[in-house]
Amino acid sequence: MKAAFDFLEPQGLVFVGLGVFAVMFVRQRQRLLAAFAVFLWLITGLVSCTPFASWLIFRIERPWKPVKLDSLEVCDAVVCLGGGLEPSRLEPTGLRTKGGADRLFCALEMTRQGKAKALVLGGGGFRFHDERGSEAEAGMAWIKAWKLTDAPLHSLGICNDTHDEALKTAALATQQGWKRIALVTSAYHMTRSKSTFEKAGLRVVPVPCNYVSQQMRQEQSYWFKTPDVTGYGYAEAWMHEVVGEWVYRWRGWIE
Repeated sequence: MKAAFDFLEPQGLVFVGLGVFAVMFVRQRQRLLAAFAVFLWLITGLVSCTPFASWLIFRIERPWKPVKLDSLEVCDAVVCLGGGLEPSRLEPTGLRTKGGADRLFCALEMTRQGKAKALVLGGGGFRFHDERGSEAEAGMAWIKAWKLTDAPLHSLGICNDTHDEALKTAALATQQGWKRIALVTSAYHMTRSKSTFEKAGLRVVPVPCNYVSQQMRQEQSYWFKTPDVTGYGYAEAWMHEVVGEWVYRWRGWIE
């Protein structure tokens, strides 16, 4: 019964619909349209019904093995990249957590263990009807309200992208006299992030977290399942990093 309902959800309807169109075009001998429909059907099936997309994200997570915080050297500051929170006028806490919230909890744990002397929050902005909200400011307000750390807090304000976070961190490091920072972000995002921060002149200790691939999480694998949206999230993250690395190299933001 559950499998049947999976095919009634949007991703299932798209998968079935593409298959129907492929068969219809084949029967009508419209070869070009049939080939295109089959291609889309295969791609949709690979992403939503198999571990293919998880394997893609695993390939860029794999270089960044999990670290043990108690073995890390003490850094002048830990920089938590954005992507885990957004300000909210509806939630009682004033913020809403997202898939990358592990980044914030990892950075807070570093300050709790005394592995960083200061905490820096990055992130983007979110537009309300009458003003813009900052991910970093929302996170700082929550941390202060709950008294989650005694370390000094710094906000990077509204950042456009990882490169913007790197430039603002470099300026803050110069102002504060920091020599070494810990960089916390999702494992699949670490390669581009570390290169960007180092290009900005920072000495970086990478602290990957938020592992999402089934392989890194050591989840039981499957060969085929009914369509769901998980694979689309993997594919989106993988494409964002691959295309992002090309763009960053073209702009000279990484080596």
